[in-house]
Amino acid sequence: MDYLLGIDIGTSGTKGVLMDREGKIYARAGREYSIDIPRPDWAEQNPEIWWESTIRAVRKVIKESEINPQQIRGIGLSGQMHGTVFLDRNLQPFRPAIIWADQRSSSQCELIYQKIGKERLAELTGSPVATGFMCSTLLWMKENQPEMYSKIYKVVLPKDYIRYRLTGNLGTEVTDASSTLLLDVKRRCWSEELLDVLELPSKILPGEVHESQEVAGYLLADVARDIGLLEGIPVVYGGGDQSMQAVGNGVIRPGILSSTIGTAGQLFITMDKFIYDPKLRIHTFCHVIPDSYHLLGAILCAGLSLKWLRENILHTPDSYRVFDKEINKIRAGSEGIIFLPYLLGERSPYMNPRAKGVFFGLSLKHQRAHMIKAIMEGVVFALKDCLEVFEELGIKIDQVIASGGGAKSRVWRQMQADIFNEEISMTQSIEQAAMGAAILAGVGVGIYKSVEDGCNKAVKLKEEKIKPIPENVDIYNQQFKIYQSLYQDLKGDFKGLEGEAM
Repeated sequence: MDYLLGIDIGTSGTKGVLMDREGKIYARAGREYSIDIPRPDWAEQNPEIWWESTIRAVRKVIKESEINPQQIRGIGLSGQMHGTVFLDRNLQPFRPAIIWADQRSSSQCELIYQKIGKERLAELTGSPVATGFMCSTLLWMKENQPEMYSKIYKVVLPKDYIRYRLTGNLGTEVTDASSTLLLDVKRRCWSEELLDVLELPSKILPGEVHESQEVAGYLLADVARDIGLLEGIPVVYGGGDQSMQAVGNGVIRPGILSSTIGTAGQLFITMDKFIYDPKLRIHTFCHVIPDSYHLLGAILCAGLSLKWLRENILHTPDSYRVFDKEINKIRAGSEGIIFLPYLLGERSPYMNPRAKGVFFGLSLKHQRAHMIKAIMEGVVFALKDCLEVFEELGIKIDQVIASGGGAKSRVWRQMQADIFNEEISMTQSIEQAAMGAAILAGVGVGIYKSVEDGCNKAVKLKEEKIKPIPENVDIYNQQFKIYQSLYQDLKGDFKGLEGEAM
């Protein structure tokens, strides 16, 4: 029996899965950690925490599976996108990584637009500038921490750092490199033009950009001993977590949309040619299949909004399953409450780091269940904002697959059906990003002929499908108009609040 190991280095934790070539999961494990916020708008993590969590997760997977490590044929990696790990000449991190949720580089984002122009930036990268991207982070450090900037020998993305620790080889691949805003996405290589205009040295990047299923290196002997594996297991390049969850859900051909509710939220659809939004409201990145791309609408605060309510406002140990039961008695629309989930600013489609979270429509009749439901609805409204851009670009949707931790909630799946007015499916996949990484490992070592072959063998749909409820569709259509108008009415005031917060 051949087994494949997938590792997902996420924002809230690292997860590992061990599966066979048919997609059966034999063990899974994870270890949670938090985001460090040393100053308002900053978001950092210590790369050593990712490494320790990887070691513990893999050890637990091997122990619980009780399989012979000699049967593990390959290792694949998935990771949170956009973040920057700073390495010195000894290839050691010399400061915490700055991750995707960081908001400090808003003035650098504006500078990038000024230097390159939105039209040219769209042609090169297919993507708007966002805080937390490697490109804007590097410019911020160059301006604000020049002594730190001068120490940089190499910069890598989060999962690429973990792969370096596993194999001793630095490198990156097309899906994650797309998220740096330094890649010529259509040509799938670093953009000399961007690097020259922004005066960033190409030598600090981790070398040539590879395709995601290529073997990047082999497991080092000392690491193998530490985690209970065998030296020399092939490790593939892997991909950014959104491409990996797409593979884990079988989202590898045009027409299939994945709707992910995790810490953040994303809409993802595959394209067989390079298409971008000229208004730069959503992202176009490389997909794992050579010569394929994907559109990505990304919201910053999805499940994190609900976690914020539970921990900071309600101060309750109640599980999300308890929340689901509690809000069942509340009608669609939360009796008039609308929530804007902009607790970290917002990315798609507004690209506004100054945006703020809002509860609108509160009255004395409302209780905690109304607020819980309004947050869940607000997250899906934010995703629908992205969906409208997809539709404006002429993207046809044949199927919607719910993914991420939020997909475990039938209530949240029903909201997606009602707000999108689309039937919602789910796959049987567990930990979709880690499973996608395992599938890619199978392609890299020859267990699967291609990504398509791997998905056909390992990814299976559940029989249950959730259909829209017409009455709820009507309610949400009306509320969504108000939701969109609230942002437009308040966006000037969001900027005015910045001075008050400082």
